[in-house]
Amino acid sequence: MKNTKIIAALLVIVTVLSAAFPAYAEGDKEEVIISQLDLADDPAAAIERVLKKVKDLDDYELTVIVPEGTYVMNSGLHIYSNTTLIFKGNTKLIRNFAEGSMLKAGTQNDVNEGYNGYKNITVIGGEWDNSYTSTTCCIRFAHCKNVLLKDMFVKNVYDSHHMEIGAADTLTVDNVTFTGYKRYKNTSGEALQIDPVHSEKHFKAYQLLDDTPCKNITVKNCKFTNVFSGVGTRAGVTGSYFTNIKIINNSFSNIADKAILAFNYANSQISGNVINGATVGIFFEEYPQTHLTSKLYMPFDSSKGTNIRTNINTKIFNNTINVVKKSGYTPSCGIGIYGGVMSSATANNTGLKSGSYLVNNISVTNNKITLKSAASRGLEFEYVNSSTVTANTVNGRVKANSGINGITFYRCKKNKVSKNIVKGKVQYGIVLGSSSNTSAFNKNSISGSQQCGIAVTGGSKLVIDTSNHFGKNGTVGAYITDDAIKKPAIKGKLKVARKKNRNVVKWEKCETASGYFVYRKTSKNGAYTRVATIKNRNKTVFAQNTKTKCYYLVAPYRAYKGSVIIGEKVSR
Repeated sequence: MKNTKIIAALLVIVTVLSAAFPAYAEGDKEEVIISQLDLADDPAAAIERVLKKVKDLDDYELTVIVPEGTYVMNSGLHIYSNTTLIFKGNTKLIRNFAEGSMLKAGTQNDVNEGYNGYKNITVIGGEWDNSYTSTTCCIRFAHCKNVLLKDMFVKNVYDSHHMEIGAADTLTVDNVTFTGYKRYKNTSGEALQIDPVHSEKHFKAYQLLDDTPCKNITVKNCKFTNVFSGVGTRAGVTGSYFTNIKIINNSFSNIADKAILAFNYANSQISGNVINGATVGIFFEEYPQTHLTSKLYMPFDSSKGTNIRTNINTKIFNNTINVVKKSGYTPSCGIGIYGGVMSSATANNTGLKSGSYLVNNISVTNNKITLKSAASRGLEFEYVNSSTVTANTVNGRVKANSGINGITFYRCKKNKVSKNIVKGKVQYGIVLGSSSNTSAFNKNSISGSQQCGIAVTGGSKLVIDTSNHFGKNGTVGAYITDDAIKKPAIKGKLKVARKKNRNVVKWEKCETASGYFVYRKTSKNGAYTRVATIKNRNKTVFAQNTKTKCYYLVAPYRAYKGSVIIGEKVSR
């Protein structure tokens, strides 16, 4: 009789446990559906008990399903390798504790190096409400590989990040909403931070800070609204680059500071994003414009390499950006690309590495930018070389003389600038300053600027050919070293005569020209090539021995301070 009672009691215990954790197991795989009964008293503890099942198991796959409900969390969750955590329906998780993240890869006591800590993790669903109760990041992942965070809603953070990623390889954030931010201290506060694991200032609560950069990170289809900054990186380590970072097809609205920040990125892509209301749309930086020593660091172990990379190989394209200054933290800009040069003196004073932190081989194409604040820049480039800036549109939507510039280049060399459109009420259309030049400058259109279409200053040099359009709506054509230079023009038509196997070309003198370029083609449907440069405005005849009839173009040009403006071509 006594044994019968014991057996009955054991059966009751097994039945209760089974109700708490309905599960099936097949080989090394298991699925656990946590019951509402077990979640009723302490939801965080109930979920945590199940997650711990795989803490020390390398090849055991666990799927944990949390039924729909609203759960007050008295502690954070810790997730481990080979785990899928699914929150069904409109599950709400409300923070009710002071320290630690609501969700974290591993525990604070785990010591992992590189990407070897946690792998094969998926988290789907859940509204994660940080409740403005802690400056700790709501969700934090580091030293991890192959992670998917999907269909989540993360909100109500102050002086911290909604989500922070460090030392991660192959991590995707897909269809996650970030919203609700309060800023009490002077901190940047990106909603989704992709961070260097260098110091506790930038990445807390992990034992090993080893400078491991993030790579193969994708942020897509996410929504950022009513936050201070959106997504990105604001600090890095010399010689350690974030590679293959893709920020694609996200939406940003009402961003106080920067929507996207990219520091020390290479081989990356920023495309298809819609930014509606931010002080800065996209801020791409290889060398800090401000706060040098709090943004750029020497590695802990310099033997691993401190080579400064200048071939950035990054594409920024098809973004739609509407900027309006919302904070005094930074000037307003649609897209800013910044490199720099560190002197030996600065390096000695800071402990950093001297050299050229230049941006080479970046492509900025097909972006549409609208400016709604004074003293804004559509596209701004500094220390950017051998790159492509094509088919972008900048539209100024502020009152006249507001200090808006369409596209500016400072200390930039050999960039291809073509097919860009600057329109609306801007003060300067395209600016080259501080000894800048281009490898090509063609088919750009500037209209409506208040002072000039193109400004070339500070020892810069530019060849402005006839494919560029400027001069309408009150725009002065070009300023070169602070002097207004009008585009030279030839009055009348070109005259071509055939005399004894010679073609003789004549035109009227242009008083504002420095000389003339002569172009020729040998057939009606052929292409023109330049055959002569006449460096005398008074010489208005060109003769050429040829046995065939040819077609000619003549264009006046004005050379001034190293730059050249080519006037409209006349042909025959």
